[in-house]
Amino acid sequence: MKKLKLILLLVLAYPAVYAQQKTDTSTKSKELFVNAGLQYLSNLTYAGRRDESSVPVLLPSVTLVSKQGLFVSAIGYFDLNGSKSGTEGLSVTPGYVFTFDAKRYYGGNVSATKYFITKSSPIILSSFNASVDGQLYANPDDIVKFTAGASYRFNKNNSNDIVNTAELSKEIFALKTGADRKGGLKITPTATLYAGTQSFYQTYYTESQVTRSVDVPQKQTPINILFPNQPKQTIITQTVTQQNQREVRQYKLLAFSGSLPLTYTINKWQILFTPYLIKPFNQVDYVSGTKMNGVYFLFTTGVNVTF
Repeated sequence: MKKLKLILLLVLAYPAVYAQQKTDTSTKSKELFVNAGLQYLSNLTYAGRRDESSVPVLLPSVTLVSKQGLFVSAIGYFDLNGSKSGTEGLSVTPGYVFTFDAKRYYGGNVSATKYFITKSSPIILSSFNASVDGQLYANPDDIVKFTAGASYRFNKNNSNDIVNTAELSKEIFALKTGADRKGGLKITPTATLYAGTQSFYQTYYTESQVTRSVDVPQKQTPINILFPNQPKQTIITQTVTQQNQREVRQYKLLAFSGSLPLTYTINKWQILFTPYLIKPFNQVDYVSGTKMNGVYFLFTTGVNVTF
């Protein structure tokens, strides 16, 4: 029996939003930007967690971003599970991206996401109703970027969870192209820590004293012959051990992720590929009681275009 409420989605809409924010510095006359994308994810995970039912997914997305930093993003979810493939639903995320300085070395974002995913869906997000998310980042002199994030998540079973992230990343241009030297190949080595709450059932045992009656075998004795209505049962006290389960919620380190996002920009187009190595921590297998903490691999690939 397994019940695992996982915390905080690997946010897929933010890269498009950041790309839009960088674009508006060179096209200041434009008030609204549109980013359309299509992304393939080899295994939809959540805060470094993967479920036995996890499947690869295809994620079409559309993001609208104003020059002031307001945005709204919609993502569709299509699981690619062989003959069982199908449409699982969508999510809608309004939010705001902000900076504290003209060079954009310091800033962040806030957003809220509503999920419309079928309850029977095999993807992990089917257990969530909505989330509220926020991030702050610091990238002094464009040396190394540090990002801290938090997400408060509303589950369909009326319980809520929180997750925090801490991330270090560095943008490296391996190749610059175009007249403005803003295109080409960019590599962004990234290390991320996930921590948050997770809920599970813990088994425990209780002992209690109970009384019960026990049949007493009747022997042919002079007393039984003379008094045939003698009691045929006796009352004894017995210790009974009972197995119970209770739900436990703990805040712990969830996972460590190392990734290497590769972005190739050609005018308004971006081709994306990101491999991940993820090491989960404190993950419990509720069926056998063993831990599943092995390193696993996944990747995303896709394309974005900005109008």
